[in-house]
Amino acid sequence: MENPVEGTILTVINEWAEVVHSESHKGSAFEKILSRAFAAAKKALLKTPEQLKVLKENNVVDAGARGFVDFLEGIELMNKNGPVTSSIRKEFIVPPTETEDYEKGDLHSGPAMLDFRYCTEVLLENVTDSPGNIRNDLKAVGNSLIVSKGIHRTRIHIHSNSPAEVVRRAGEYGRITQQKADDMLRQEQVLSNRLGDVAVLTDSIADIPQEILDTYQIHVINLQLIWDNQEFLDRLTISPEAFYREQAVRTSFPSSSTPTRARVDAMYQYLLEHYSGIIVLPVAKALSGTWQQMVLASESYNKDEQRIITVDTRLNSAAQGLLVIEIAKAAAEGMNLEELSALAENLKKRIKIFVSVQTFKYMVKGGRVSPLKGFIASALNIKPIVSLDAAGKGIAFEKSFSQKGLLKKMAGIIEDIEKRKGIQKYCVVHALAEDKAKVFASIVENSTGKTPAYISSISPIVGMHSGKGAVAIGLIEKEG
Repeated sequence: MENPVEGTILTVINEWAEVVHSESHKGSAFEKILSRAFAAAKKALLKTPEQLKVLKENNVVDAGARGFVDFLEGIELMNKNGPVTSSIRKEFIVPPTETEDYEKGDLHSGPAMLDFRYCTEVLLENVTDSPGNIRNDLKAVGNSLIVSKGIHRTRIHIHSNSPAEVVRRAGEYGRITQQKADDMLRQEQVLSNRLGDVAVLTDSIADIPQEILDTYQIHVINLQLIWDNQEFLDRLTISPEAFYREQAVRTSFPSSSTPTRARVDAMYQYLLEHYSGIIVLPVAKALSGTWQQMVLASESYNKDEQRIITVDTRLNSAAQGLLVIEIAKAAAEGMNLEELSALAENLKKRIKIFVSVQTFKYMVKGGRVSPLKGFIASALNIKPIVSLDAAGKGIAFEKSFSQKGLLKKMAGIIEDIEKRKGIQKYCVVHALAEDKAKVFASIVENSTGKTPAYISSISPIVGMHSGKGAVAIGLIEKEG
């Protein structure tokens, strides 16, 4: 561990272990060893604010230490009452008078204490370098760093604001076989400042700026991007900038995969511990297997009552993002699960997306466009405008013979929608083409009188097919 300090879980484990060691050498009964060690751990937990300045300033105890004591409390309850054969019953919970001494401090959490957002872990194989060298490299990008090397594998744990940089650096020391990045800020929001009673869950295909995700506490499950036997978590452990750099030099084409059943199940279980229900808004069923995976994973949770509803959004990218944001706003205002589902079904019919791509090259590589059509388009220098049909399938909506003409034509489409139906809201997203996106947004603003809700980058998996330079607009038509 990098820079171990007193006042953390290490202190509490050490105090507990010392008592276990001393009591076992006295020949104490096993049950007595556990009870006395548990008491020592509780006492040590109370001392953590005095040992760590940041804990004292915020009047909290260390969360990891608290979690360890909670774990020991479960053992103590079983020690006294016997195994729990069903869900934990109220009579098994220690009364407040017995635990109030270490309830005085709250969890080690909250924005004031969260210097690094993501609890990131990487598992490596074929590592030849020393843990010390790896620690020296990674300590610049986070804290709470642990590098543990075994016979065949090396595990890295770090709190960081840049999981992508952690994964990039870790990948230089060996082959990455597993990776994860838990969002501790969102966890803190759920625990202490939850907006609504229904969780809103989407996937990383929905293009939404991080500040909006945070404002409405939108939960995201990241799809996997696979490239030359390397796996990444879309948006999380590979950034759009890094993706397009690689796309420019690699000859191979990446692929994507849906979240595993285990990851979806873990997400559902976690959210249902804190919310009454979940509304799931994944990328269009016609474009991905994510919807199916979400539905299958929800079946066991919906046996007695429907607690999870998965909507076929029939949308992606900017359009999907707009839908998710509107549903998240409604959830924060108190709508229940059924009301949110009905709103999503109605709203998705009024949401459109139009994408300007510079080339068919990546759509051909990804199998979205046939090689023949791609060859003809390239030979004629055709620049397409791509959209989605009513079922959520990709269609070629319009075309031009120059990039400048393409943006003007797309702006004309938006202006026509504004005249015929009116536009409630729109956003512009791009594939590493922010300047072009801003120019396009200004054209739309001049013709409609409305400013974009946001301008943002698209996810690497979306950019996998669009290629660098793509610009898209998502919009919500006004109700007729």
